[in-house]
Amino acid sequence: MAFRINFWGNSLTPKLNHLRTLESGTVGREVAEMLDSKQYRLIPKFENHDLKHIVLGYEMTMKDEIKMQAYLIGNGNFTLPCLLFLSLGILYPKTWKSLLREYRNGKISKSIHFLTLENCMERQLKEIKSEYGRSRITVYNSIL
Repeated sequence: MAFRINFWGNSLTPKLNHLRTLESGTVGREVAEMLDSKQYRLIPKFENHDLKHIVLGYEMTMKDEIKMQAYLIGNGNFTLPCLLFLSLGILYPKTWKSLLREYRNGKISKSIHFLTLENCMERQLKEIKSEYGRSRITVYNSIL
């Protein structure tokens, strides 16, 4: 998420500490480094969301968060939080074209819905990105 509020204390600190010990270049280590660079913690139920930021290459800013939600909806994730965050796109009219592009890119991409941090934390990020990442998608980038 683009913002973090610490209601959960340190319940996932041991897991984050474990991610920090993983080999450089692994998904788990990259997630830990991203969170550490923003001074964020793992939050229960958001571990996989943080994973998607890393794999898909979206920054943890409000505009990128909204773009990621457009991508995820295109990718089949029709959850209430996803739809609510995407609706914030109305506040950023300059991004509307890019939201449509992200939605279309999500539609033609392999589903990332069931990818979990638990299942891929020890795999190399470049391997996961080559399978699920959006950098390989160029079809709609030149159209819009």
